[in-house]
Amino acid sequence: MVRLNNEKGGSMRKKLLKTVAVCAVLLSVLLAYPFAGYAEDKEHKTQPASEQRFSDIDMWVKVFEDPERDKWQKPAEVVKSLNLKQGDVIADIGAGTGYFTRLFAKAVGPLGKALGLDIEPSMVKHMKEDAQKLGLKNYEARVVKTDDPELKPGSVDVVFMCDTYHHIEDRVNYLKQMSKGLKTDGRVVIVDFYKNSPVGPQDPGHKLAEKVVLEEFRQAGYSLIRSHKILPHQYFLEFGLKGK
Repeated sequence: MVRLNNEKGGSMRKKLLKTVAVCAVLLSVLLAYPFAGYAEDKEHKTQPASEQRFSDIDMWVKVFEDPERDKWQKPAEVVKSLNLKQGDVIADIGAGTGYFTRLFAKAVGPLGKALGLDIEPSMVKHMKEDAQKLGLKNYEARVVKTDDPELKPGSVDVVFMCDTYHHIEDRVNYLKQMSKGLKTDGRVVIVDFYKNSPVGPQDPGHKLAEKVVLEEFRQAGYSLIRSHKILPHQYFLEFGLKGK
């Protein structure tokens, strides 16, 4: 009888340990991907940042457009800091759901243009529907390549990338290619997470230190114009081309 109880006890312990192990795995996933206004796609969490995709549009709309994000992303303050003029053309690379793009379209007015560029077709489809719903004819969206934003030569006043730069492979060459699309006094704006930021990608490899960004832009032929200090979790940098 004692032996039988021991066998049952051993079986129960094994089941308990298995349950604990499963719970531990689930907990680790939840801790690795907390809602932070810009989490990573769980389905692709083992992929390099440049290869991660955001095809589940319903989920990412909830993430990107959550009102809680506004508290630390401060979209209105970011747009105001850019000093966009009526008639400017701004390209929002990695625009996602158009969180910033729609604000840019309003800021540059009907004579200007806001381009929502993304590699994910579902995001672009969402932006097009968003633009139509808002009645913003100067808000355009299109799918672009992972290695080329496909900007027409000398066509853009501002290139804007929010929480996107770390996804790009071969970034120095990408920046060189992108520079062809800038007007003479064009600017490139980078907003991305500090290395030790409590929000954003939880994988440290998907966060770039500010000094890395500065060095890569230097190598690509850009110089820092200004650094804004209005965001709690992200650096906010403006670059221009050297000699222009």
